[in-house]
Amino acid sequence: MPQYLDGVRLLHHKDQQTTTDATLTFAVGAQDETLPTVGIAHALEHLVMSTVRRLPITIDATVDTTTTSFLASGSPARVGEFLNGICAALSAPPVERLEVEAGVLAAEDGWVTHPMAALLYNVRYGNRGAGLDWLDGPGPDGLTGDQVIAFARRWFTADNAVLQLTGPIPEGLKLSLPTGGRPRHGRYAARSFDGPVAVGFGIPGAAVLLSLPDGDAARTSVLATDVLQQRIEEMCRHVGGHSYVVDSDSVHQPDGTTDWVLYAEAREGTEDAVAQAVAEALTDLAANGPSEEELRLALDRFDEERATFDTELSAEFAALRRELFDEPEAEPLDPDRVRAVRPDELAAVLRAALPSAIGYATEESLEQWTKLGFQAVPLCPVGGELPAGQEFRPHRVARLFSREAREMTLVLAPDGLAIRDNDGVHRLPWDGVAGVMRAGDGTTVVFGADGCVFPVSGDLYRGGAKVVDELERRVDRSLWFKESRFKAEED
Repeated sequence: MPQYLDGVRLLHHKDQQTTTDATLTFAVGAQDETLPTVGIAHALEHLVMSTVRRLPITIDATVDTTTTSFLASGSPARVGEFLNGICAALSAPPVERLEVEAGVLAAEDGWVTHPMAALLYNVRYGNRGAGLDWLDGPGPDGLTGDQVIAFARRWFTADNAVLQLTGPIPEGLKLSLPTGGRPRHGRYAARSFDGPVAVGFGIPGAAVLLSLPDGDAARTSVLATDVLQQRIEEMCRHVGGHSYVVDSDSVHQPDGTTDWVLYAEAREGTEDAVAQAVAEALTDLAANGPSEEELRLALDRFDEERATFDTELSAEFAALRRELFDEPEAEPLDPDRVRAVRPDELAAVLRAALPSAIGYATEESLEQWTKLGFQAVPLCPVGGELPAGQEFRPHRVARLFSREAREMTLVLAPDGLAIRDNDGVHRLPWDGVAGVMRAGDGTTVVFGADGCVFPVSGDLYRGGAKVVDELERRVDRSLWFKESRFKAEED
């Protein structure tokens, strides 16, 4: 029978240890924010952790793309004190500390995930959902206490939480979280491409995003990404000596697929070599599969994990995660089927993912992808012709000194905005606006749900103030925000 504590699902590992390890996980992360509230989960985590900071045990908290977790290890009594305090603070966030914590968050300057993963999620999903990992939003100083309280009440509920405990259950636990039903997560269509593509930016390294089927009995997609990461690490770190960080990130989708991002950083001067290694690792494994040695290492890691973790509770937590995110159920894991996986099965998984793959390299190293059949594309969608409407051009001085300015045209159309730049034509319907930022220099920056971003102002375009006026009339005030003063100071 499932166990609950104050409406929170409990997974209890009855170990012989006398201390208690606890992880309280909520099914909410950065992907559940909006552009005007980017960073709100992280801000709430800081506020809540400040209330238990003096406990003499090991405590921590993390926010990633999909989840927020609070962790503690120590005596049962102290861990119970931690959990009670966390839940009490989530029910009534100490927003009076928001200004202080804004400075701490700015100093931390943390990413929800690695910048290369964040960029590829943005290319795939635009300026919403997992794509928000890439964006700054209003910054920690732009969030309000009312926004934090509303976010906590919606997402940090007993129905949206799982408590994992190892060791004794603390006496007197009081998980005073609100109830009232599990909130629904936003669902966003992925950007589609006609074949594999690659994008360029300035982060030194290379990466690839693959959408893979999830949840078969042999977990072939997990094994496939394992051997791919292993191959990348071998070539970039142990053979080439180009990388220290080689890692992966993933986001599950409601259709039963998982977006995996595998990435390798590059030290200065090795960007080409790292891009070549990542691109060739993927295409070679998709064509030929892993070696027997590579497959054996992946299977040995699988066996080791099963030997050192409570597999029953791990399976139960995985099933709960799917339930919390409204994902289809996975087939029960079959260890014999996993051990029977052959190299050609993993090759088939990667080969099937290639048409929708998105590669990444620095702009100067994109050739390492294009020579293997990946098409270079802009970071956001472009195409078609400019619609009919009132046209605005950059000021004459800008056109005299800038080729980019000479090619730019902004159009105010009845159904939205469009701009032509050196990438092509970007179109933004009024109902496709994800947010509008007032920059510190007075510029208005428009963010489209599809990922497009462009500035509008009278300083940039002759008559541009009219476009700003129309944005103010058309776009709901809840989507407007000011640029963070911390970001403006950096610039």
